[in-house]
Amino acid sequence: MSRILIAIFVLIFAPFSAFAHAFGSRYDLPLPLELFMLGAGATVLVSFVIMSSTLKHGGEKAESLKFDMLKLSGLGFLGKPIILNTIRIISVGCFCFLLVSVFFGSPDPFENIAPTFVWVIWWVGMAFLSALIGNLWDLINPWKILFSWFEEIAGGPWKILNYPSWLDYWPSVFLFYIFAWLELIAEGSEVPENLAILLVIYSGITWIGQLLFGREKWLKHGEIFTVFFGLFARFAPTIGGLGQWNLRLPGIGLLCEKPFSISRIFFIVILLATVTFDGILETPLWVNVLEWFSENRSIRLPLIMLQDAGFNIVTLIKTLFLVILPFLFLLVFFVFCHATAMFGSGGRIPSMDVAGYFILSLIPIAIAYHLAHYFSYLLIAGQYIIPLVSDPLGLGWNLFGTIEYRIDIGIVNAKFVWYLAVVAIVFGHAMAVYVAHFMAIRVFFDRKSALRSQFPMLVLMVLYTMISLWILSQPIIS
Repeated sequence: MSRILIAIFVLIFAPFSAFAHAFGSRYDLPLPLELFMLGAGATVLVSFVIMSSTLKHGGEKAESLKFDMLKLSGLGFLGKPIILNTIRIISVGCFCFLLVSVFFGSPDPFENIAPTFVWVIWWVGMAFLSALIGNLWDLINPWKILFSWFEEIAGGPWKILNYPSWLDYWPSVFLFYIFAWLELIAEGSEVPENLAILLVIYSGITWIGQLLFGREKWLKHGEIFTVFFGLFARFAPTIGGLGQWNLRLPGIGLLCEKPFSISRIFFIVILLATVTFDGILETPLWVNVLEWFSENRSIRLPLIMLQDAGFNIVTLIKTLFLVILPFLFLLVFFVFCHATAMFGSGGRIPSMDVAGYFILSLIPIAIAYHLAHYFSYLLIAGQYIIPLVSDPLGLGWNLFGTIEYRIDIGIVNAKFVWYLAVVAIVFGHAMAVYVAHFMAIRVFFDRKSALRSQFPMLVLMVLYTMISLWILSQPIIS
């Protein structure tokens, strides 16, 4: 029976893993994996030494270094209302067309533009754009734009209730958990019919939230993509607003004056844990987990009963780990934050405050992991958009003459993906050390205390650098 269960697990799980991030070949590393891991960890350590000896302030001077690119000749038109409003209209038009495609287009996800656009171009691509360019989502968010138009027609801002302070960011935490489950675990989320249901439900939640609590309040606390892309955009070298588009130092937007609340901490931890979880699903470790569940006599009977009742066992196990992993990440982070508080202030600064100050130092790591893990997926799966733009509804059209385009899985090979992963992970962790160093100088009493406080965080960064490389290496070298 245990072998049957293992076979069922592998048959169900393996195809999805192979399809999700395959790039067609295996790569034999020129050096043992352990040397890459140690070298990456050592690089992060060296970056800490360099920053500790050169950065003497808390980033105030760096924050003041800004340049408005709209003042450059030829770029000023980008800030004009007619340009911004045109972009908003195009965004709403795309959103409406997506609704048309999921309701009236082909039910085949490979013949309908909506699944590729939503899960590949928008979700993965917008995360990259947010980190590299800035908070573009704040400009093109169709739910925000449509509600703002409603408010203009209604004669002004709309709000029925005051947003409860105790809710804080918990709505976005809860909704992001659901979104992560749909993305990583749920079967059929790429089917246009199911995507239509998801779009309608989420649109309803977002508009009702804005109607009840006000547009800006709900978007800030409950709209998961505003929260998610906004966090990534804090890393970006540009920031827009108030008729300006300022160039700034990368990562400087991650410095904060007040500690983040527990709900915001948890959102960022989930963000990092879920992308790590997606990587773990492609490792031998996950196969061992499935084997343990199938061979454990104490739970074999309940698993068989659940399977006979119609439950997908692999889905249940994945869901269990998706729920547990963020709490494990949170526990580890709090342990290191407690050590940071003890090293830096002897416990005079509460550990929770330290966690709230340093949580944003995890954002560069999340961005790096996102890039390393999803880059090949974006390049390969993203090619489906080329034929789909010519026949977006699967009706046999050929609007732009691209319908015959065939996907080139050789556009990126395993060697390139591996070295991109190494560079991204090392750079991301080095940037995390950079942000944490600035925050330590701000939070603790003197420079010596600040340096001492960073030792626990440095250990965490080095360890996670090596663990991340191990996880990312498995689909490449296995």
